Order: sequence, then structure tokens, then C-alpha cells
Amino acid sequence: MDTGKRGFTLIETVIGLAIVCGLIAVSVWKLKDYQAQIEEKEGLEWFKNSFKNEMNYSYLYHEYAGLRIRENKITFIRYAANGKTIFKKKTLPKTLKNTNGPIDYFIGESGQSGPRTIIFTSQLTHRKYEYRIQMGWGEIIEKT
Repeated sequence: MDTGKRGFTLIETVIGLAIVCGLIAVSVWKLKDYQAQIEEKEGLEWFKNSFKNEMNYSYLYHEYAGLRIRENKITFIRYAANGKTIFKKKTLPKTLKNTNGPIDYFIGESGQSGPRTIIFTSQLTHRKYEYRIQMGWGEIIEKT
């Protein structure tokens, strides 16, 4: 008759637990990277859509607008005819930097603007996001 107990030893349990903890740690690390990439994409989409909105606003309401970029801080400025100034600000994720240096961009009251290239670099994915603003109607073209 076999009187030995069947089951896992303490060493086998610790090894199994270490493997499971390692898998959980790797998945959490990847999840944080994925979340940071999503935040970058959302910030860049906000920039592109806000720029188009400011161009359309200037054209429709015949008011001046501007764009100011300092590192990862973006400010859109509307100069209303009544002398009121409206600011729309956003800070991009810390992993996204403007590599052009400080930018001050002006949009005329007819919605026209000059050519400009704005480059953001991701420290997370090491990608360059290049936005080219065409002369005249200020169409913004994205290149990655």
C-alpha cells in the first residue's frame, strides 16, 4: 500500500508562481506602452483636427488665428473682431516632442496661410510625424 501523499512540493509551487508572475509583468509592461502609443495618436489627431478647424473658422468668420508650439505644448489662438482673444491649449504626451523648435504660425482672416512643415518625434516608437501645411488654403498633409 502506497502511503505517500501526492501533490506539489514547495519548490514546484514557487517555480509555477514565478512563471505566472513573470507573464503578468510582461503583459502589464506592454499594456502601458500600448496606452502611451494611443495617447500619442490621440494628441496628433487633436492637433490635425484643431488646425483644420482654425483654418475653416478664419475663412468663414474672417478673423485671424494663430498657432504656437513650444516643445509639446500647443496653443491655438483666435483674434476676434471685437478685440477678444480666445485660446485653445493642449499638452501632448511627454513622449512626443516638436523637433522644429518654437513655432509661431499665423492664419490670415481669409483663411490663407503660408507654407510650413511641423515635425513631431515620438520617443516611444522613434517615429517622425511630419505635417506639411500647403501655401494658400493651408491644407495639412500628414507624412509618417
